[in-house]
Amino acid sequence: MPHGTHSNSLKALLDGNARWAVGQPTHPHLDMTRRKLVANEGQKPFAAILACADSRVPPELLFDVGIGDLFVVRVAGNSLDKLGQQSLEYATGHLGVELVMIMGHQGCGAVKGAVDAYPASAPEFLSVIYRAIEKSKEVIKERGGNPDDKVALAKETVDRHVIRMVNELRAKHSFAETIGKGKLAVVGARYDLDSGRVMMLIE
Repeated sequence: MPHGTHSNSLKALLDGNARWAVGQPTHPHLDMTRRKLVANEGQKPFAAILACADSRVPPELLFDVGIGDLFVVRVAGNSLDKLGQQSLEYATGHLGVELVMIMGHQGCGAVKGAVDAYPASAPEFLSVIYRAIEKSKEVIKERGGNPDDKVALAKETVDRHVIRMVNELRAKHSFAETIGKGKLAVVGARYDLDSGRVMMLIE
């Protein structure tokens, strides 16, 4: 669990999600006063999110936050590429964000596309997720499951892909140094479409 400011930021995210999941969001920071404040004083987000581009997974809504609260990077399959990495580096290095969350989600179409292509060659745009699938298949086999069960493989891969992206980001020099100083935490989670809940996978 992140400590200090990191834990406060994570708690704020999870508390907001709890409100969203039970249908009691407060919709903070959405009025004209807030809009003018961030326009005049600049942005000071308390967390950065790398999430899937799926239209069912809007971070500001499912964490019940408003304008200027989150620095959000969205790409199909919540995969970490150079542009996404540099965007997060901007959030942590320039904006002072101390918590980064990589968030996958139930029923991810990008993951399903890569799973459906397996074991044939996956389309190039799914190559990052495809590599995670290969590792997930071995894990399912080790656990005694059927690695050819594509439903199980897709579910497992959503989580393993998040964990893999978290570990890759943590290993990047610009992040590893800040993490080592206790000034940054990188965590991973999964959003469940059915329940509306965000489940932590790696802290």
